[in-house]
Amino acid sequence: MAREVKFLFSDNQDFANTTSTGEVSDKVYDMETLDGTVANFTDDQGIGYVNVTFGTVPAQATIVGTQGLMISVLTDSAAALATLPETCGAISILPSKIVAGAQFSIPFRMDILQKYLGVWVKAVSTSFVGTIYADIEISDHPVGENEGIQKMPS
Repeated sequence: MAREVKFLFSDNQDFANTTSTGEVSDKVYDMETLDGTVANFTDDQGIGYVNVTFGTVPAQATIVGTQGLMISVLTDSAAALATLPETCGAISILPSKIVAGAQFSIPFRMDILQKYLGVWVKAVSTSFVGTIYADIEISDHPVGENEGIQKMPS
């Protein structure tokens, strides 16, 4: 069964010289409306997935973030995700795993969601030098690390 993308937080968004302060996704999901229509997520659905796929990334030699990236799924009553944000899912990614084409899924709790849902990307301790590009989406299924690899019979 194919994954259904519910909402795209970022489409090849660039995270340039990411610091421990972090940066919010290009788009924030309004739980009450989506493009003027009623949203299809409700708080009784249990678990959702935020899938991250890295596009172009800096060479490993230029990544100085010794503890990797933290990607958090945040919910808040305000679109800026800065009033009283609550983390409903997160993943820490080691620098060695930040390569083009790498995919990760973040399961998140839907029973605690407030009006807005967004993704926050930040360096865990030190900053990254260079620009990291990422596609970030909500889906009804997680992605696998090797989802794009077609297996051939030997």
